[in-house]
Amino acid sequence: MLARRALAAVLELSLQILLGILLPAWVIRRDLAGLSAQRLARAWNEASLWSAVVTFGPLSLIVHFARTRRSLVGFALGVGWALVALVASALLGAAFE
Repeated sequence: MLARRALAAVLELSLQILLGILLPAWVIRRDLAGLSAQRLARAWNEASLWSAVVTFGPLSLIVHFARTRRSLVGFALGVGWALVALVASALLGAAFE
């Protein structure tokens, strides 16, 4: 029984980490596809993008949107998407229990 709980905890943590990387990467990729040339020039290059997403997870969304928009609207957009990513991760954890 203890081994089953430990395995469940490991799987839950692994899924939350995976979602914390994949969801921000998907949102940023989707956003990059629609950016103007000027905004695209402000975005991270490939290596920096993955470094930020893997290291900071949903927080990288705030920086991405603030960097590319350079406005309070961009910052708010980033905060909104970061909240979506965090809520999705929390719901996954709650559903796993």
